[in-house]
Amino acid sequence: MEIKYWKIEDGIRKEIEDHYRTRLALSLKEQSAIEIVKEITFDNVAPNLNVKEVDSLISFVNKNFLEEKLEGVGLEVGAGCGFFSAVFAKEATVKKVYALEIVENIVKELMPKVVESVAGKNSNKVVGCVGEFNNIELPNNSVDFVFDFYSLHHSNNLEKTFRELFRVLKPGGFVLCFDKARSNSLSREQLDGLLDKEYPREAKINMGIDPSAIHTRRMNGEYEYRLKDWEKAFLDSGFNNFYHYHLARMGSGGVFSRIYKKMISIFPIKLQIFINNLLLRNKKVNNLDVSNVIYTRLVDNMPKEISLMMVYK
Repeated sequence: MEIKYWKIEDGIRKEIEDHYRTRLALSLKEQSAIEIVKEITFDNVAPNLNVKEVDSLISFVNKNFLEEKLEGVGLEVGAGCGFFSAVFAKEATVKKVYALEIVENIVKELMPKVVESVAGKNSNKVVGCVGEFNNIELPNNSVDFVFDFYSLHHSNNLEKTFRELFRVLKPGGFVLCFDKARSNSLSREQLDGLLDKEYPREAKINMGIDPSAIHTRRMNGEYEYRLKDWEKAFLDSGFNNFYHYHLARMGSGGVFSRIYKKMISIFPIKLQIFINNLLLRNKKVNNLDVSNVIYTRLVDNMPKEISLMMVYK
């Protein structure tokens, strides 16, 4: 698998060298590909998820939501060990995927093993790139689609990042985000409260951090953006046609909640959205925006429910 090294600002490089994922990557070198994926891509909180389920989820989104299909040249931002890039590479319509990840050890030590395991004979379609969101060393108008799996919310300047994505996308290209859009009802103080929440003991241990040390989500490079913040940043960066859906679990909640989800999930997607928008208008789920809710078993084993966002150039 080819690996490219793109420019990273000195301050960011130093921060990444000290980040727990740099050390974690070395500790996982001898693990199997699936164990690496569980740890790096899903933060060790999706033990039952498998490649077949992810394939099905991508196919579901491709079929039901995208105006333009997944084909041509792709770019995954915050690619981690390259798992989703490898999933895309298996598609006959996809020619190449640039898997952009800022942690060098993950790209060098883990990505080749994962990509080979998942993509097999198509692994040569994936190009590992050590670099950052805001300095993508690809030509203007060279990429057909960009994919994000819970990575873009780590950007400290969404509009700056989105302008770079806009630059490399071809006209008609799109950004597909599996991320988290917080409720528009949350105040800045409430968002700050989420960022200052300390990780639990077990999470610190998994990160290789002293469990007695204070370590918050803010300290881990997280940022919180409401749905309206995502939309404004995308549109201000030149994109058009912002779309948002909330992909929700069917297997959570009480008995009556599960019965409702099972019943509503059999309806066509547009009808399901209409009904849910009426009934769930003022509801919050983990402080996420729950407009345009769609219930599907395809996210039951995901670590989180998904804010599905799409924009087009």
